[in-house]
Amino acid sequence: MTAPPLPAGPWGPLLQPWCGSAESLVDAASGQGQVWWLRGSRMRTRRGLMDEWAAAAQFPPHFGGTWDALRDALADLPEGGTFLVLDAEQLLQDAPPEDFRTLVAVLRVVCGDLAPRPFKLVLQSEEEHYGTLVEGIGAMDTAE
Repeated sequence: MTAPPLPAGPWGPLLQPWCGSAESLVDAASGQGQVWWLRGSRMRTRRGLMDEWAAAAQFPPHFGGTWDALRDALADLPEGGTFLVLDAEQLLQDAPPEDFRTLVAVLRVVCGDLAPRPFKLVLQSEEEHYGTLVEGIGAMDTAE
């Protein structure tokens, strides 16, 4: 999966951009181990993010929909895995900027909890939105 790199930031290999169609990402991800699909259009708010993630990864019924609950549910993934976020430029678009920073912090902890099992997010965006996606992620690093 190749795309121009993200600007330097605290996310390391956790967040990987994908410039291209959802269909091309589907093709590239086949045979890549455990993969879950998340729709950025359903994750424009924190509540939407929690609902979409819970549905895609089949979190247990007692999933609380908080940042701590997300961390716990993801850290319980027996094989780790890759989450493919389609139309990622919409991810938390209608949420306060601190929600994205909190999400990245939670995911970094999960990545450490799951090590050495793989855990990452591939952020797919069509070419016309890709620059906006990368700029938005880069702005999160400098907005603190």
